[in-house]
Amino acid sequence: MKFRLPELDIPLGDPFVNDALERKPVVNLLVSLLDRFNGPFVLALDAPWGTGKTTLVRMLKARLQQEKFQCVYFNAWQSDYVADPLVALVSELDSIDLADAGAKIEFKKHLSKAKKITSVVAKRGLIAAAKAATLGALDLEEEIEIVAAEVAGGLVGDVVEAFQKEKAALDALRKELESAVSQLQAAGKRESLIFFIDELDRCRPTFAIEVLERIKHLFDLSNIIFVLSIDKAQLSASVAAVYGEKSNTQEYLRRFFDLEFGIPRIHPKRYTEILINGFGLDAAFAKRTHSDLRYDKSHFVDYFSALADVFQLSLRARERCVTMLAVVLHQTQESEYLDAILLSFLIVLRAKRVETFHALCGGSLSPERAMSSVEELPGGEKFVAERPGILLESYLLAGDPVAGRTDVHYKKLEELLNSNSGDAKARTRANEMLRLRHNILPGFRDRFDYRYLAAKIDLAASFRD
Repeated sequence: MKFRLPELDIPLGDPFVNDALERKPVVNLLVSLLDRFNGPFVLALDAPWGTGKTTLVRMLKARLQQEKFQCVYFNAWQSDYVADPLVALVSELDSIDLADAGAKIEFKKHLSKAKKITSVVAKRGLIAAAKAATLGALDLEEEIEIVAAEVAGGLVGDVVEAFQKEKAALDALRKELESAVSQLQAAGKRESLIFFIDELDRCRPTFAIEVLERIKHLFDLSNIIFVLSIDKAQLSASVAAVYGEKSNTQEYLRRFFDLEFGIPRIHPKRYTEILINGFGLDAAFAKRTHSDLRYDKSHFVDYFSALADVFQLSLRARERCVTMLAVVLHQTQESEYLDAILLSFLIVLRAKRVETFHALCGGSLSPERAMSSVEELPGGEKFVAERPGILLESYLLAGDPVAGRTDVHYKKLEELLNSNSGDAKARTRANEMLRLRHNILPGFRDRFDYRYLAAKIDLAASFRD
């Protein structure tokens, strides 16, 4: 049993040997697309944060290297402390080590010149100039005036002269970068450099925007292809935070990307099974052989997968939930009763809505109200109305820590069932809950108290909070 998943091994010789998420078709499609581009080109891989973009990027990078592409990987989040991302971007090119001696010498010569120019270009005034050019796309006259005021440091003639020098420096930088990349083919590589930028959606807003601006204005060069893994919704929020809520963020971002590719969604149940296997929990579940315990794994997989979708948990959030499951199982005897249906709900609730979790387990929130809060979520109404939701609510009622509240609720259901009024679906649901009452309620509190389970989950959550 493990309490943290190791980073996935993606060997260059076989990038898909550990491809449990079945990303191979997507990666191969992207390879075929990139093979057609020469640059300048920017491809945006769009998916919410925590949905496995980094793993896909690492597989894509390995596959492209198999095809003789020179790749550079830049983790934007790890570098967002620098004043100007241009410095970090150019520095990443130092990682390129060409096998051909002549090409290597030429590459290093041009890169050395590019780095010297970068130290000049990275001045504050040049950052402002790059921003001014991009801000025009947003039609924000006031912002442009502010930038212009920052750039102006003296007489009009001085500003014009400074701009001309800056433009010459930028042109020289582009020329040296282009000359450096042109050595790839001489070294037996494909002519295009693939420059990956990852974790951009985790950066502070100003840095994320400056990265995009630098790519657009200084790296718009032949034979350089950028692959950006992004959460476009988060980037839009970053743009709005910097330039105002009224700015056209979608149109602004569209100017930076030549093509956007939405990463396909992972099958939720399959991913839950992968996590359980990755944490080594199959063996722990296999030891639970008592008739009341032997379906714990299948119940957890089914209910957790469905609830994680309803609560819209990212892949990383689901991983944290299975970490909690591992800790709970570690504290639970193999023969000890552990209702996996209820456990899956409480773990998701603890991960997503901690206040609701404590209110429910403390008794201040009724099971009925807890299910109503689920019903309000996207897809929640369907979940609550069908058998999974009915069964979950039945367990919540059976374990309600407030004495007498369960009987009151079932009395309401009986009254609804015996009346001729109300929705037919509601009466059908009430009938099913009353039937389940006799299967679940007797002896439930004697063998199970979800306040005890909640304490285990709280302890497990402390490992990740």
